[in-house]
Amino acid sequence: MIRDLSETLRAILTQPGLPAALAAAQIAFDRPTEPFNPTQTTLDLFLYEIRENHDLRSDTRAPPPGSGGRTGTAVPMSLACSYLATAWPVGGPELALQEQNLLGETLQVLAGYPIIPTAFLRGSLVDQRPLPQMLVLHPDALKNTSEFWTALGSKLRPSLSVTVTIAVVPFQARPAET
Repeated sequence: MIRDLSETLRAILTQPGLPAALAAAQIAFDRPTEPFNPTQTTLDLFLYEIRENHDLRSDTRAPPPGSGGRTGTAVPMSLACSYLATAWPVGGPELALQEQNLLGETLQVLAGYPIIPTAFLRGSLVDQRPLPQMLVLHPDALKNTSEFWTALGSKLRPSLSVTVTIAVVPFQARPAET
């Protein structure tokens, strides 16, 4: 389901009618370490954190008596997936300004989808309810960006944080037949 979320973000960022710089960019999901050097202008969405979103927890139902703690149906968990969006322009003058422009266009597009519409959902997310929630420039994301970039072995770059919360139904094995 996490790969399906990445493909959902790709669908949003490759839809028809996007601003010029974003429409021309390749969308990647690579770790933006120092050797990362795309040959085409790229918007990189690096998934750096996966955690449960306790604010949206919905497991308030108690299991029925005599069930041994099991409810019979799995209660979805709210999973917050955080991406670091970085721009990697290739060629042309003033690469820093191209980078800023691509990040600005990305911010404008993603900010338009606080709830991701069904038309963009991919794979296992297609029938997901509630619809995934997206928060761009999440206030709790990456408290210390310089430490983050140092840990990656790379130089500090401008970036956007994007957090999407999806519902994940826990796997439940079928009881063994006796």
